[in-house]
Amino acid sequence: MSRTTREICKTLDQVASHNEAAAVAVMRVAERIGDEMLRQQLLNVIHRMNLDAAQLRFTRENLAGQSLKRA
Repeated sequence: MSRTTREICKTLDQVASHNEAAAVAVMRVAERIGDEMLRQQLLNVIHRMNLDAAQLRFTRENLAGQSLKRA
């Protein structure tokens, strides 16, 4: 695997981890919100953040797999 590919994979992992950590932080806030409409909007944001993190990890795995096939 090339150095560039490793760096891209590392970056994708970091961004996915940051998304997941932010989603947990927003979840804690959402639990304290009394306004149901605002709470639902936050839950939708959390869902999208987790979907994005999953997509980043999927992309990372595909990139790493393709790089190994070429080697």
